This record gives sequence, C-alpha cells and structure tokens, in this order.
Amino acid sequence: MPSNSQGPLMPSIMKVLGYAGLLPFFITAVVMLNAVMNGPGLQSAAIFNLYAPYVFISYSAVILSFMAGTLWAKWESGGNSTATNAAVIFSNVVSLTAWLALLVIFISSIMTVFAVTVLFVGFASLLWVERLTKTASNYWKMRVKLTSAVLLMHVVVIFLMLRDI
Repeated sequence: MPSNSQGPLMPSIMKVLGYAGLLPFFITAVVMLNAVMNGPGLQSAAIFNLYAPYVFISYSAVILSFMAGTLWAKWESGGNSTATNAAVIFSNVVSLTAWLALLVIFISSIMTVFAVTVLFVGFASLLWVERLTKTASNYWKMRVKLTSAVLLMHVVVIFLMLRDI
C-alpha cells in the first residue's frame, strides 16, 4: 500500500464504509427528532414499524462491538505485550457492555436512556484506547471524525429521550 508523510494511505473502501456507517445513526436520530418536533412525540418514532430508539440502540451496540473487535488486530500486530493484552480484554468488556445495553432497554424507559449513555461512553472510551495504541494518523483522523459524529448523535438521542420521560 502506498504511503505519505503521515503513514500508509487508507483504502477508499474504508472511507466509504466508515462514512456510510453513519447513515443508520443519522436516519434514526432524524426520525426521532421529527417525531418530537412535528409529531405526537418520541413514542411515535418508527422505522419499518420498529421503535426508532430501539433501532438506534441496537445499531449502536452492533457497531460498538464491531469497533471493539478491531482492537484484536492490535494484538495480532503488537504481539503479546501487557498493553496489547489489556486492549484485547478491554475490547471484550466493551462488547459485553454493548450486549447488556441491549438487554436493559426492556426494563424501563430510564434504563433505555441509560443504555444510550453506556453506548456513548463505550464509543468514547474505545476511541481513547485506540489513541493509546498509537493508531496510524490517517485512520486516526477518520476515526475522530466518525466517532465525534456518533457521539453527537448519541447526545441528541439522550436529550430527546430525557425530554420524553
């Protein structure tokens, strides 16, 4: 793969998939925002007859687990060091926490807000751990942009959900 002064160039497919991955977050957040601003409220927000906050949470949990899995590549390339072993353990904790976030949404509406908050913290902490593992700068720049957008959409959803309680 060619490189430049900031490290290896990122394949176009990674950029396309990365930014396309924002669409489900954006679409569900817009559907929820529209239901609150122009409709009867968040309870009416639906995508394909599915409650939009649950669609947002489930997509968030899947993407967070997927992104946590990318830390395993660090272990493969970084060897058996304490830092890479810690990153792999952290990736498992993040994935299991994302799964638990899916389960707590069935307890109560406040737990649904808690689930979105937990997922927010998961994305933020994953970005922090990736930074500690010295991610390549071209990939890092994209990750910061994508994660910032994801975090912003989580804040919007948390606000909408709190407003509806």
